[in-house]
Amino acid sequence: MRVYREISEVPAGKRAVAIGSFDGVHIGHQRIIGDAVGAAREAGITSMVITFHPHPLSVIAPDKCPPILTPLNVKTDLIGKLGVDEMLIIPFTEEFSLLSPAVFCEMLFSSTLGAIRVIVGDNFRFGHKAGGDIRFLEEYGNSVGMTVIAEPLVTAGNEPISSTRIRNLLIEGKLGEVREILSRPPSTHGRVVHGDKRGRTLGVRTANIEAFVDCIFPGRGVYLADLYVGRDPYACLVNIGHNPTFCSTDEDSAQKMRIEAHILDFDRNLYGLDVRVDFLERLRDEKKFDNPDELVSQIMQDIAAARKFKDYAVRKK
Repeated sequence: MRVYREISEVPAGKRAVAIGSFDGVHIGHQRIIGDAVGAAREAGITSMVITFHPHPLSVIAPDKCPPILTPLNVKTDLIGKLGVDEMLIIPFTEEFSLLSPAVFCEMLFSSTLGAIRVIVGDNFRFGHKAGGDIRFLEEYGNSVGMTVIAEPLVTAGNEPISSTRIRNLLIEGKLGEVREILSRPPSTHGRVVHGDKRGRTLGVRTANIEAFVDCIFPGRGVYLADLYVGRDPYACLVNIGHNPTFCSTDEDSAQKMRIEAHILDFDRNLYGLDVRVDFLERLRDEKKFDNPDELVSQIMQDIAAARKFKDYAVRKK
């Protein structure tokens, strides 16, 4: 898949285009993108995904911008696996946010982008103050010969699928529902950093993961997971929380949420490496123990549970 970061980089041609933020690349997004790929192949033209970076709300209403599900590089990789020919990442700036709906449509049908098929979700809005909707896009398309396809929202469990729903399910630790909606395990991405090094004294080494800025991850608790170093997965236990046995959990505490992974049968230095954590199952709530010995005893029980699931990721694929 060829990736462009400015419209000026795109060679002129005729295209079937899917448009959206596509945060999470969930099964609803996959349908829209798949339709664009299918329409392009049927017409013998190029398929393209148009997305935006950063998230539009980070420019329009920063206080309302949600944490993202997939960093840009991850979103690009996921979209590339769907058979798309090209991806255009439009820099979402304040200037771009001021484009009128008409100018946005003209951009799509320009000789550069050459969109003769446009596929979007039926709640798609565009242009200054979200002034453009599906009807506006269809009317413009009819006037110039551009076919517009509006996909209805995909549902799961009788509820519409959306990135907001996925975020809420993650916070609640409902990983099974999230996996169904994403068609893959939910994951977070970050860098291994130095922590308190308390795990060494307890005899259970952990990798402290600093999640990439603005990325969401599951709510507090202990999880069975796969930690990826490059393409290599390692079975692990992950604690997300405040480490209440050793740290204050007062409402006013400035303590950040921590992501600590104990990797089974592993003894490598990972400091400074970027890793991905695929969350497989929620094992239990985070607990505060009266002393370190009780904590170690519980960790041993968690490790025993994790070993039963060591081949879990393989079985689920």
